[in-house]
Amino acid sequence: MPVGTANGRWLVNGLKPNVAGLPSIVSSLKTWETVETWDVGLDWSLLNNRLTGSFDYFTRYTYDMIGPAPELPSVLGTTPPKINNSDMKSYGFELELSWRDRIGDVSYGAKFVLSDARQKITRYPNESRSLDIAHYSGKMLNEIWGYTTVGIAQTQEQMDAHLANNKPSWGSSWSPGDVMYKDLNGDGVVNTGGNTVDNPGDRSIIGNSTPRYNFGLTLDAAWKGFDFSVFFQGICKRDYWLDGPYFWGANGGMWQSAGFKEHWDFWRGENDPLGANLNAYYPRASFDGGKNQQRQSGYLQNAAYIRMKNIQLGYTLPQQWISKAGMSSVRLYISGDNLLTISDITGVFDPETLGGDWGDGKLYPLCKTISLGLNVNF
Repeated sequence: MPVGTANGRWLVNGLKPNVAGLPSIVSSLKTWETVETWDVGLDWSLLNNRLTGSFDYFTRYTYDMIGPAPELPSVLGTTPPKINNSDMKSYGFELELSWRDRIGDVSYGAKFVLSDARQKITRYPNESRSLDIAHYSGKMLNEIWGYTTVGIAQTQEQMDAHLANNKPSWGSSWSPGDVMYKDLNGDGVVNTGGNTVDNPGDRSIIGNSTPRYNFGLTLDAAWKGFDFSVFFQGICKRDYWLDGPYFWGANGGMWQSAGFKEHWDFWRGENDPLGANLNAYYPRASFDGGKNQQRQSGYLQNAAYIRMKNIQLGYTLPQQWISKAGMSSVRLYISGDNLLTISDITGVFDPETLGGDWGDGKLYPLCKTISLGLNVNF
């Protein structure tokens, strides 16, 4: 058999063998989901149709939704199948406003769109409300649980005084430059407690990664053959937890750690040969990331942003200039994409490309592009 005709991933005596595997099991109980939706909307037009708009509010209930697989004993020997085990409520709105007018030879317009949507799990078979299980009744989708950050200890005395009443259940040899975590339930230690919603220890909901208040704004104008347009888009509210070497720098051991200029802002004491940096963003550099890199409020990112997606300036040649050449229209333009982004997220990451199969930051960034163009129609 020629190499490459079989599907094995290894060579045996110079050939790829044929291999077979068992597919995941499918529950015989799986059936259709049921969706119930209601929507109320309002459209309007004012000032001789110069101002137009619409508003819609929706609520959608999804019953018997296919949710995460329930926990089953390991004797099953494979991944439990997903079944219809959840109910979810989705709700949100969409607003659109447009203005179009003319002043002399200048025509101009603006269009603004704003939308929001949230999802809440209303039923899921997690009676203990364990945080180890993907869902629980009452959960807002994409909520983020984490510890509360006090700050970075500047001296050993400060760290020792903090540990007297806020000692984490992980790590050892806590020292200056390490993160101080807050004991929320007053038992003197920082831990996960019963790891349930009702007994989360010293964790709490510190954010939610659902993009909120998505918006777009388009402005345009035209005057005697010249035309101009600019389009902005963004998200007004989004929390995001970043992890791994692209965010922390010293993470994943010597072979996986990263070193970007942002990571240089790590804590260094008074006698550090590299120079002191007591007001650093990152804790001291250490491959023991489990100590300082727990999910926590102090390093939760604000992923809200506004981006100028496109800006364009063009000029359409007068008809009398081109008609003799058999052309119906000729337009010259210069266009720019992604030229401006405003966001508080760490500069290693693009707020518009978070997520992905390979992890945060492991995607080609959106490039800033400037282009010149010519449109000719005959």
